[in-house]
Amino acid sequence: EGQQNADRERSKNWQAVYPCYFDNTRSRIEGRRVKQNEAIANPLAREIVDAVQSLGLVPIFEPGKTHPKDWSNPGRVRVQIKKEGRPVTRNIKNKHHLYKLIAAYLQSHPTNPSTPLRLRVAGLPPPKEPNPPPAVPRGWKIGTILPLHSPALSGGGVSDNILKDMMAEMQGQLPEGSGSAEARKKKEKK
Repeated sequence: EGQQNADRERSKNWQAVYPCYFDNTRSRIEGRRVKQNEAIANPLAREIVDAVQSLGLVPIFEPGKTHPKDWSNPGRVRVQIKKEGRPVTRNIKNKHHLYKLIAAYLQSHPTNPSTPLRLRVAGLPPPKEPNPPPAVPRGWKIGTILPLHSPALSGGGVSDNILKDMMAEMQGQLPEGSGSAEARKKKEKK
């Protein structure tokens, strides 16, 4: 944990890169940062780490962090492209140029169903085969290939009728005969 805190402190001013920046199913408003034709289907943070390393930069991978508009695809990569206002490397001019270079790498190394198996998460046993695509409610944008530690994969996916499920859960938590029946019994005894 000491190493993680040191990395977090060292990288707090570095650029954050999320998978949704390169997702071709998303609009600019929904988080995409590159052109539609440069984006890919199902980008994963682990692949972004590989892209950053191929550029000669040092990434810090934070598998538990999520973008506010992409809760189902966890993972954030921190990259230092400037140090004291000067570029770390001559190959990368600015943040947007970094995004374009990562997008080019991702296009030449597309995500496939076995890609999530490359990332080992502590506490999760490695599956023998890739997970099936998550159950996606109508209108939601969730990739068909997700990391093994994605909240969209736990519990069999997301329900289509969230309100109904919440009501059933709440009714199951209430004690039987709550309130009024017990009050009537006390009144009858008097």
